[in-house]
Amino acid sequence: MNTLNASTNTSPFQLHIGRSPRIIPPLQRPSTDETTEDQRARLLLTQLQYDVMEAQDSLLAAKASQATQVNKHRSAELTLAIGDKVMLSTRHRRRDYMQKGDKRVAK
Repeated sequence: MNTLNASTNTSPFQLHIGRSPRIIPPLQRPSTDETTEDQRARLLLTQLQYDVMEAQDSLLAAKASQATQVNKHRSAELTLAIGDKVMLSTRHRRRDYMQKGDKRVAK
């Protein structure tokens, strides 16, 4: 419920509601500040927007980090031109023909 996501560093509850869930009731009475409900609502919406932007930034950073790690082990890209001869693996082609129900391997 309140587990932090490794990529966003926030919990889904916090992104949805705007605060972490209360596990136990508060031990002190809520403060009686002079802010109106409109001001508190604006503050909450601003905080939600900020949390969402932070989560998006964290996801983008995680994506870039993961791409860097994957590209370390990627081989060089092949450049093929029309007319180049290549080897084609037909390992699973026999199974495709056999599943047609004709009991034959070739067309």
